[in-house]
Amino acid sequence: MSSSYEKVGRTAFVIAQWRREETEAADPLFSDHVANIFLDEEAVQWADGIAKASPSTRFLVRYRTRHFDDTIRERIRAGIRQFVILGSGLDTRPIRLASDGVTFYEVEQEHVVDYKRSQLAKHGYAEASRFVAADYTAVDYLSALEASGFDPREPTFLLWEGNVFYLRHDNACAVLTGLRERLARFEITFDYLSAKLIGRTTGYQKSGALLDGFRSLGAPWSTGFADIGKFADDVGLTVQDDFLIADYVNRTSREIQVDRTLFDDYSIATFAKA
Repeated sequence: MSSSYEKVGRTAFVIAQWRREETEAADPLFSDHVANIFLDEEAVQWADGIAKASPSTRFLVRYRTRHFDDTIRERIRAGIRQFVILGSGLDTRPIRLASDGVTFYEVEQEHVVDYKRSQLAKHGYAEASRFVAADYTAVDYLSALEASGFDPREPTFLLWEGNVFYLRHDNACAVLTGLRERLARFEITFDYLSAKLIGRTTGYQKSGALLDGFRSLGAPWSTGFADIGKFADDVGLTVQDDFLIADYVNRTSREIQVDRTLFDDYSIATFAKA
């Protein structure tokens, strides 16, 4: 599996392992019965290492997954029929959340798509999405999407999970500007980190171990935001929603309440072009 780790990216396997762990819990927040096809003992070790460096990361990722699952289901019920997952990695939602008349498009680098397809076939899963093999920060992936059947005139919902903090700020701006220029109407939801976390602000003690842990996986965090509204203005979009994942935990959990001041670096935003 080591060669797959290097090609696909270690963080994708870490997140898949955390999804499997949640699925096997006594009262899971969500069910991902597909994640297991990507995993072995090496993935477990990497996931445990990150969890030990920052237990809150695994905790918040679980709720992030639940929120994005629920949001996609809500958009399907509202009549959206076209979904795009940017930088999809080992995402399994096109299988788990499949619905009649709904098309998922996954945009990911070719070597990741090849690995994912091979694992799905190996374990007897039919492809539930249309794969677009492209580095969305480097090529005209929107034209490739259209060639796969995507209609830029139709309302679209895009999921950009676990991507933004790995990008340069100018790359993130270019992605959103391109969508605004080419798509008639869309929403895009994504998770993001605070600028103070990324910048290791003086006296900000919780940055070090977490940043170093992801750097050790070959996935250093690069971009954080101090003002998400300014980011939306810069790319010509509207902030439709913005909240701390900690606040989402406190709204939805029946048993757990967390101190939002201790989890104030990780948020979810939704931008829209109406």
